[in-house]
Amino acid sequence: MSQLCSLAQPGVLSNPSSHVEYLTFSLTPSEQLSELAADAISTLSGIEKSINQKDLTAGLTISIGFSANAWPQLFPEQPRPNQLHVFAEMRNGTRHFPSTAGDIFVMIKSERIDLNFQAAKYIRNSFNNLASLIEDIQGYKYLDNRDMIDFVDGTENPVGDERVEAVLVEDDAEIHQGGSYLHVQRYVDKQAEWDKQTTEYQEQVIGRTKMDNVELSDAEKPAWAHNAKSKVEIDGEEIKMLRQNRPYGNAMEHGTMFVGFAATPSIIETSLSQMINADEDGHYDRLLDFVEAKTGCLFFMPSKTFLEQFDDE
Repeated sequence: MSQLCSLAQPGVLSNPSSHVEYLTFSLTPSEQLSELAADAISTLSGIEKSINQKDLTAGLTISIGFSANAWPQLFPEQPRPNQLHVFAEMRNGTRHFPSTAGDIFVMIKSERIDLNFQAAKYIRNSFNNLASLIEDIQGYKYLDNRDMIDFVDGTENPVGDERVEAVLVEDDAEIHQGGSYLHVQRYVDKQAEWDKQTTEYQEQVIGRTKMDNVELSDAEKPAWAHNAKSKVEIDGEEIKMLRQNRPYGNAMEHGTMFVGFAATPSIIETSLSQMINADEDGHYDRLLDFVEAKTGCLFFMPSKTFLEQFDDE
């Protein structure tokens, strides 16, 4: 496990930081995309090292991932990760998980918003000939790791070796070992509707108490609770994922960036399917009554081994 851990991009395995910037790029058509990609990727380590020198305590990391659409255009001579595919739109009743544009995803994590912003500017400039920046979202720690509807987020994240096993790819080409699959969805909160609910109902929707963040007992928790519908089990054993979610926005519009890492995309896609699709009893994740997904993408976050091949390009 330690060897696999050493191959991962640092931002993939680490806990969410106080500040994070999410950049989504769309490729600009060109016959030189692979050469432009090599040049752009080669700048990332220099940007990270340079900005880290300004405050070594901030712990800035830059992580990058690529979509199924981008992979053959950027890396035509590299094997495609076995399970990389386009995120499939999901729809059930009035609930909708869209599949949206996004070829390259960059996650900048640190304890300082200003350092993240400076890194984002440099990265945008480096990627200017390769791709257009189509979304730039600044996330942040809110209170004691709560989302904007005031419940603690990420409580069930795996730790230690369990995290490595849950997040990192092992069964693939050697160059992809230590990589990870990342699902990204940006949700907008329906705050006015949520605020109309009683605390008791809100707790049932989430499946945890609001103040103390204690999981409801099986007797108290409804089948449509968020932490019940989002849980993935195989043969009675829960299969973990790593959520690096962060809230974003302001008093006018806000929500959550769902940022989920797993060793196989099927884990998170199973979770999302359980959430959005009503079962035979009509139960779906009731949290979806109060949030709306605006984006949906799947990326592969390559290993450091893969990225380091571009350092001398």
